Amino acid sequence: MTGPATITIQPSGESFACGPGETILRAGLAAGMAMPYECASGSCSSCKGTLLDGAVDPLWPEATGLNERDRRKGDRILCCQARPVGDCTVQVRPAHVEGGRDEPVPAPFAAGVEALERLVPGVIFIRCRPERPVPFLPGQFVLLQVPGGQRRAYSMANTDAETLDFIVKEKPGGHASRYLFDALSPGDGLSLEGPYGRAYLRTPPEREMVCLAGGSGLAPILSVVRGALARPDAPAIRLFFGVNSADELFMADEMGALAAEHDALTLTLVVRDGAPGAVTGLVGDVALAALEEVAECDFYMAGPPGLIDAVLRPVMRSGKVAPGRIFFDRFY
Repeated sequence: MTGPATITIQPSGESFACGPGETILRAGLAAGMAMPYECASGSCSSCKGTLLDGAVDPLWPEATGLNERDRRKGDRILCCQARPVGDCTVQVRPAHVEGGRDEPVPAPFAAGVEALERLVPGVIFIRCRPERPVPFLPGQFVLLQVPGGQRRAYSMANTDAETLDFIVKEKPGGHASRYLFDALSPGDGLSLEGPYGRAYLRTPPEREMVCLAGGSGLAPILSVVRGALARPDAPAIRLFFGVNSADELFMADEMGALAAEHDALTLTLVVRDGAPGAVTGLVGDVALAALEEVAECDFYMAGPPGLIDAVLRPVMRSGKVAPGRIFFDRFY
């Protein structure tokens, strides 16, 4: 495709232009469409649609967001992976963005690695500087292009548009992990796209925040917390961070210093197998128990899908969180 394609979305009938090499999701968001999505990297199925007319070229043909039944049907696509090869008509479910703000338009950009530090075995901190400032909402993420063409989502742990901080957990045998843990060095260049994500900060000062993070899910939650604390009228925030064992507990000193600096923040560290200064147990259980002490709150969480799925239903049933005030980011 040498020129822009016209993408028509059903059932709304709205249309927008999608340039060469762009995904339908990115072009739709740039056009102001309320496109449904979650991971934006092909791992989930939130942006799945039905291709009613036209053809697409997938970035990741084996994307896990499509199951075998989808592939047999032949007309199912992931909008985050689909690059049109001409005009297309796609049917997608309506997106519901509760209490949202104007979201930054995602775009590709280059960045240089400024720092790379191993926090604990299997977890690294990466700071990079974009070629231009990249404004993002606290809790959003970007897509990293790794050698071989695949893209992986990584959330920012900070709130600064001038630099982007990431906390990355190693996935044994993962293509992206091998690149980031074994090959990447300070001074290297990165190809990124974003920002994406809808689990961003949107809590008014009169409502308390409960924030839950498991493992590297700390990155977006830390961004959300920092964004809220930067306000002169910061709400009361309860932050729960959990890992499996003491040797996996990272950034405890940094979070402790943040809590010591801000009276609005209460920090609870949770270690499944126990550790000095931490609560023993599962972070989801500890956070759910704390909801009993809260009259009303917004609930933010990020971490492995198992953690998110185990906590979602009890939070909704608690009566402490209003409909549409649960914001989460599954780390696939």
